[in-house]
Amino acid sequence: MNENVTVYLDKAFECLADANALLEKSRYTASVSRSYYAMFHAAQAALLTEEIEAYTHTGVNVQFQKTFIKTGKFPVLFGKTFSKILDQRLKSDYEIGFKASPDDAKHTFEEASGFVTSIRNFLMA
Repeated sequence: MNENVTVYLDKAFECLADANALLEKSRYTASVSRSYYAMFHAAQAALLTEEIEAYTHTGVNVQFQKTFIKTGKFPVLFGKTFSKILDQRLKSDYEIGFKASPDDAKHTFEEASGFVTSIRNFLMA
């Protein structure tokens, strides 16, 4: 496996650990943001295996959808989840007054964990 793929996967799991720690400290809005970044880095790792480099959030999302969702390598639900959590991250980071609920943060963390683990398993196969 390409060294950069491993670096991105490591970053993804580090972000998941951060998201979980923030959940435990009732920092729900920050946890949503870190959950998204875990997915972002995992998607970057997957794209690198196809020799696609994308660095912007929109670019990674578009390329991931095109390369892995539309081709059936990952289920459509993964693409919808990635887009949905990107939107939640934007609200978390930029929308003044936005506060994620405990349930939203927990659900986002669980979805991100499944996404990252599935990508790792796919890349290890």
